[in-house]
Amino acid sequence: MTPAEHFPTLESLSPAAGNRLPLRRQPGNQTRATLVVANKKIWRMKEIDESLRSQVAGEASCSHQVSALLLSRGIKDSEQARQFLHPRLMQLLDPEMLPDINKAAERINKAIGSDEKICIFGDYDVDGISSTCLLLNFFKLVEKEVAYRLPNRFKGGYGLNLDVIRELSGDGITLLITVDNGSSSKEEIDLAAELGMDVVVCDHHQPSDDLPTPVAHINPWLSDSDDIFKNLAGVGVTYKLVWALCRHFSKAKKLSEQFRDFMCESLGLAALGTIADVVPLLEENRILAKFGLRELARSKRPGIEKLVDIARQRSGSDGALSTEDVGFGIGPRINAVGRLSDPGYALELLMAEDKAKAEELFDVLENENNKRRKIGTEIFEDVCRRIENEHDPATGKMIVMGDPSWHPGVLGIVASRVVEKYYRPVFLFAITDGVARGSARSIKGVHLFNTLSRCEELFDRVGGHEMAAGGTLQADRIEELRCTLNELIELDPAEMIPELEYDCCLELKDINESFLAEISQLEPFGSENSEPLFATMQLEVVGNPKLMGKDGRHISFHVRQREGEPAYRAVAFNMGHLGREITRGTSISLLYHMRTNAWRGTRNIELMVKDLRLDS
Repeated sequence: MTPAEHFPTLESLSPAAGNRLPLRRQPGNQTRATLVVANKKIWRMKEIDESLRSQVAGEASCSHQVSALLLSRGIKDSEQARQFLHPRLMQLLDPEMLPDINKAAERINKAIGSDEKICIFGDYDVDGISSTCLLLNFFKLVEKEVAYRLPNRFKGGYGLNLDVIRELSGDGITLLITVDNGSSSKEEIDLAAELGMDVVVCDHHQPSDDLPTPVAHINPWLSDSDDIFKNLAGVGVTYKLVWALCRHFSKAKKLSEQFRDFMCESLGLAALGTIADVVPLLEENRILAKFGLRELARSKRPGIEKLVDIARQRSGSDGALSTEDVGFGIGPRINAVGRLSDPGYALELLMAEDKAKAEELFDVLENENNKRRKIGTEIFEDVCRRIENEHDPATGKMIVMGDPSWHPGVLGIVASRVVEKYYRPVFLFAITDGVARGSARSIKGVHLFNTLSRCEELFDRVGGHEMAAGGTLQADRIEELRCTLNELIELDPAEMIPELEYDCCLELKDINESFLAEISQLEPFGSENSEPLFATMQLEVVGNPKLMGKDGRHISFHVRQREGEPAYRAVAFNMGHLGREITRGTSISLLYHMRTNAWRGTRNIELMVKDLRLDS
C-alpha cells in the first residue's frame, strides 16, 4: 500500500511558461568548466551533459533553462526531473522500510496500553527540539501523559549520560525514547537495561563501532536499503516512527482522518528540523521541506505563528515561507536558548497554546538570540585579531586556538564565520578549569572526523563528521593539537582558495519575472539544491553607489550591460569596503542570485551579489 492511500495529495507547482534564456556554454556535448580568479575566489561554471538537456526539457515538460539547472544538480534522467519538479506526499516511502520501526511501535504501544511511565529524551538543537515536540504532540493526541528531558549543553552535554539514566529510573520510567541521539550511548543503554528500563533509539547519526543494544534501534545507517534514508534529519526519522504509531491507532496502514490530519500538520515540525539541520534537500527531505513550509506558514499555534511572523519581518516577505526564513529567522532563535541557557524554553514555545504564554516565551528566545549575536561577534572579532597577529592565514593549514573568556555555546557559529573569512579549517576552544571544549568546521578537501581520528589520543572525547566536529581535551594540549593537525592536513595552495560554482552566464536583458517564476520550480532551496547562481561579465556601474547598514558595511549600486539597456540594482552585503573602488563607470563582473523586491506597490528584480570582480 502506498502513502498516497493514507495521505491527501497537495497541489504542487506546475511548470511556468516564459522566455527561454540563452544559457551561454561551451560548444559540444560536455560543457567544460571555466576558471576565473576573482577576489581570491575561483569562479567555476558547473558542468552538464548538453546531450541530455533537450531530452529532459521535453520529457519533463520544463524549459531548457530549468532542464540545465536540474542537470547541474545531479538529475540524471527525465523521471528524476519530474519527481523533483512535482514532489507529492505519495512519494514518501513506507516507514516499515526503516529497521526496527515495527518493533519500536509495538513496544511503545504496549507501554501506552499498560500505562507505563514513558520519557522522551531529545537534544538541544532545532532538530532535537522539533523531534521531541512532534512525539509529544502524538502522545497528547492519544491522551497519554509522558515526561520529557532535553540535555543541557553545559551540564551533561550532548546525548544521554549515566546520571540521567539513574534519575529516570528513580522516577519510575520504564520506557525511554531517544530522538536525535542514542546511537552511540552503549554504556548508558546498558545501565538502563540493568535498572529495568527499556530504551527505543530513534536517531540519524552514524553509530559508533560499539553499537548499543536497545529494544529497538531506528537508524537509517543500520539499514541495508542502500542510502535511501541516510540523509534524513533526526526529525525525519521521528516522523516515520510517528507515522507507524498512527497506523496502529488507525488499525490499518491507511490512516484514519484524525491521524491523517495530524501527520499533515506535523509536516511543519518535520520541515523545521530538516531545514535547520542543513541536510540535503533532496528526495524525502525535499518533500518534507516543501509541504512542511506550507504547514508552518498556516499554523495556528501561537508560538509558531510568532516565530513565522518575525522571520517574515526579517526577510521583508509577505508571501510563502522560505528555507531562508527558517534557516536565518526561526532556527537561530530556537538554537539560542540551547546554546546559552535552557532549550526547554524553545520546546514550550513550539507547544504553546496560550497567546500570552507564547509572547512571554518568545521574549526569552529573542533576548537570548540577541545575547548570542553579541557574544558571537565579540569572539569572532577577537579570533580575527589573533589570527592577524599570531598566524599567517596564507600558509597555516588549520587555525586552532582557545581562550577562557570564550563562550562554548557559540563557538560553532564563530568557527563557521572564520572559515568563511579565511577559508581554512578551524577548531576553537572555550577553556574552563583547565579543560578545553571546542567546535570545529572544515573546508572542501579536509574530512574533519577522519583527520581528528588520527590524533584521537590527544582528546578526552571527540566526534563529528566530514565538515563539522567537536571535542574535549586538556587545555595544555591545544598547542600540540595545532601542530599535529597542521602536519596531518595535506592541502596544496590551490586547494586553499575557495571555489564558487555558478550555473551559467546570463545577459541582463534576458532577466524577467517569467524566468524567476521558472527558477521557483526548484524551491525549496538548501543543501545540495542551492539557489541558482548566475554570472554576468563586464557590466557598467551607472549612478553613484550607496553604502548601507551599520558603518557602511554593505553597498548597493546599479549596473547595465550595454548603453540603452535596462539597469538593475545590485546589493552586495559585507562588501562596503569596496566603496572606493566601485564608482560610476566602473567595469565589473558579478556572481549573483536574483530576487524580487516589492516596495510600495512596485516590484523590481534585484541582483543579490555573491562575489564580484573589478575588471581591468
